[in-house]
Amino acid sequence: MVVSSLTVFFLMLLGLIAGIFSGYYLFAVLGGLGVIFGYVFWGPDVFNLVFLNFFGTVKNYTLLAIPLFVFMGNMLQHSGVANKLFDVLGVALGGLKGGLAVSALFISILFAATTGIVGASVVTMGLLFLPAMVKQNYDKSMASGVICAGGTLGILIPPSIMLVVYGPTAGLSVGKLFYGAMVPGIVLGVLYIVYVLIKCQLNPAAGPPLPIEERNRYSTKEKLMGILIHIVPVLALIFAVLGVIWFGIAPPTEAAAIGALASMLIAAAYGKLNLKVLKETLYRSLQTSCMIYTIIIFAGLFVSVFMRLGGGNVVQNAFLSLPFGKWGIFFLMMFMVFILGLLMDWIASMLIIVPIFTPIAASLGFDPLWFAIAVCVMYQTSFLTPPFAYSIFYLKGVAPPGVTTGHIMRGVWPFVVLQIITLLLVILFPQLVLWLPSLMIQ
Repeated sequence: MVVSSLTVFFLMLLGLIAGIFSGYYLFAVLGGLGVIFGYVFWGPDVFNLVFLNFFGTVKNYTLLAIPLFVFMGNMLQHSGVANKLFDVLGVALGGLKGGLAVSALFISILFAATTGIVGASVVTMGLLFLPAMVKQNYDKSMASGVICAGGTLGILIPPSIMLVVYGPTAGLSVGKLFYGAMVPGIVLGVLYIVYVLIKCQLNPAAGPPLPIEERNRYSTKEKLMGILIHIVPVLALIFAVLGVIWFGIAPPTEAAAIGALASMLIAAAYGKLNLKVLKETLYRSLQTSCMIYTIIIFAGLFVSVFMRLGGGNVVQNAFLSLPFGKWGIFFLMMFMVFILGLLMDWIASMLIIVPIFTPIAASLGFDPLWFAIAVCVMYQTSFLTPPFAYSIFYLKGVAPPGVTTGHIMRGVWPFVVLQIITLLLVILFPQLVLWLPSLMIQ
């Protein structure tokens, strides 16, 4: 059947929108659309593409880092490091207005650098800090926003599953993406902390300090020693992964294997490594990895058919013909990322957007690495913006009585604004992204 690429583009777009709002599993929608449109407008060869895409994804060596990083994050969650840090750091900073919230964000930054799993981070922080903040009469919306936003930092601060997926899709070095995202990720975490401190100074009732008897539970020396002792394992794990990449000792996949081993050693040091924990960690890692791989396979099929039928050329020509200039087109692309983040799983939307937007950005003269990190910073919003906001639903599942979905939704919006501010900083100061990768030992 001979039809124009423009017609195929609109038909596939309408099919995708209908599938998103139908409530069916997203991988089934993407795979089904790919097979149907491929068969109708291309022919039986589309079935060969299904098998090639499946085996190509499974055999992709870079993507092998995904199950290893997932295992590392799950094992670290079982190690008990977060519990120890919460116990000491919460007391140490408890004298500050908003001290518990600052502690939660500080630990979230540390854990973001050890796991790219949003669910594990949000659930762990939610179980540890949210009941404590509610008990101390913190503003429930602010406390919920802190947990949701802090828990999503792991998707940007390396080692990040998002960056592992983005690299092969855009043909970029995952190692350079890791170091390109590090400074913007830390800047975002610092902005979260500054926001909490300012809010609690202006409105002390939003985050009252801990009672004096609670703060005196440990001596100053015990607080400092406790923080040092429990931060060291986390820093060691960060160095085990990122250090070997930085010094050119190993690429990200091998670094992920080192991180998985290091997480087991940390769990063993805390007396948490046993057969039950290992079995549960492997099971959870298998669940998460299978979900990610399934979406990658079927989203990749959809994109392959879409590009084969000329849809990519339609989008590229449409964007490049707009009279907005390069920055107008850039912000339009960021707006598209934001909208798809509202409606779809980030993996699926990224696999659709990246193959289309990357050549457009290159045509406009944007640095590919810088553009990639700008996209990933914008994708942070997808975890906080309903209706497809993972972190909101993760937190609601573990929130104490009295914390409603409304509290959580109201609490996340200030952090969405901070994410947009971080994107603007990346635009105004490109070296936030490009400086560290330029120093890497190749």
